[in-house]
Amino acid sequence: MTNDAIDWSALPAEATFTEAARIAHDLGLFPGATGDKIRHLARARKDTTWPFGDRGEGRPYEYGRVVNARSMRTEVFIKHLIEHPPNPHRRGPDKKPRARRTDR
Repeated sequence: MTNDAIDWSALPAEATFTEAARIAHDLGLFPGATGDKIRHLARARKDTTWPFGDRGEGRPYEYGRVVNARSMRTEVFIKHLIEHPPNPHRRGPDKKPRARRTDR
């Protein structure tokens, strides 16, 4: 999916993690996305590509607040998923061979 294929006027300006997950799923960018999966993505990419952060963290965009939930700019979030899609296999490569359990 490209930026040109998205109707930006139909999307909210800000979205919480749960709303962002629904949008990413509906657009086909992250099938099966949930708020927890988006939060995990944010934690895993915090030191690399994730564009959002709290005030003073030096990230390009700050999180907003909706009651007690963090929110983020929807357009920035969607563009991030297009440029850095989540791993479809849900895991990275093993860092070392897996050890067999000895108690079986």
